[in-house]
Amino acid sequence: MSATATQSGGYDPKGQSGNYAPDGMDFVDCSNFKKNRWKYVGETQPEPESDITDVDTQNATIIRYDDIVDLDERKKFKLLSEYNTGLRNRKWTNQGYTTDLLNRHLIWALIGQLGLNPRYQQEAVGLFLSLNLGKFGVNAGIVAYCTCAVVIHRAKESERKCHPSVKDMDPEFERIAECEGYREKDLISIYNKISQATEKYQG
Repeated sequence: MSATATQSGGYDPKGQSGNYAPDGMDFVDCSNFKKNRWKYVGETQPEPESDITDVDTQNATIIRYDDIVDLDERKKFKLLSEYNTGLRNRKWTNQGYTTDLLNRHLIWALIGQLGLNPRYQQEAVGLFLSLNLGKFGVNAGIVAYCTCAVVIHRAKESERKCHPSVKDMDPEFERIAECEGYREKDLISIYNKISQATEKYQG
């Protein structure tokens, strides 16, 4: 029995069809695809798949596990939460994302302890997260502290004194500095780097 086809393109005697496609299905020209299945060279480029290290900023799903009493269940849902947010993929951990989360928790915790006005909170967060903490060569906590001090000191409306060299420093700033054991010379050095050479320590 000879094989025939009435659709456009007909039958190729070498065993391959021309532009033949079953009814209801679009013809796919596989010649546009290279061996690497992610590399497409056709006229219309498909949307690239997001890298696994990219954070899904549109993700609105939150898995609550902190209030689960059973430890095994809490561990289970904590792991699911890490998968859901992109923090973990099986045994692989997104270290860059982890560091970003820790830095965000750090600056927000400090903002709460220092009692920053809501007007300056986002400014402090934005400035701190824009800094390359590795360039300072010190603990991230002292950089976050000095970042808050710089933001408050720049604010014309604020009367809080938080420059490291002032004698009558704001009580909250003074308390944190004493509790953490920050030395005045270190605070002045980091403060000046952030306030006077911001661009040098960003990125």
